Amino acid sequence: MGKKPSEWNMFVKKVFEEGRKKNPNFKFEDALKEASDRKGEMGKSSSSSPMAETVAPSKSKKSRKSSKSRKSKKSRKSKKSRKSRKSRKSKS
Repeated sequence: MGKKPSEWNMFVKKVFEEGRKKNPNFKFEDALKEASDRKGEMGKSSSSSPMAETVAPSKSKKSRKSSKSRKSKKSRKSKKSRKSRKSRKSKS
């Protein structure tokens, strides 16, 4: 005996069946995309669990760029300024 399908799986199946009624060429791939767009409807139509109703608001993504990924001061300077420093040293 297998596990009971998740709420998401049941919702995708429902979207797929609705899509097939409208268009016989409707693919399961299309149902997954449409179900993803319609996530808000998921808890309303099927047996809703308390978790489905209380969805925490998503926080904005922070940049994962660390200070180590920045270039050093030396590498930020242009080639021209490095060349001019070298020429100044050789003239002295």
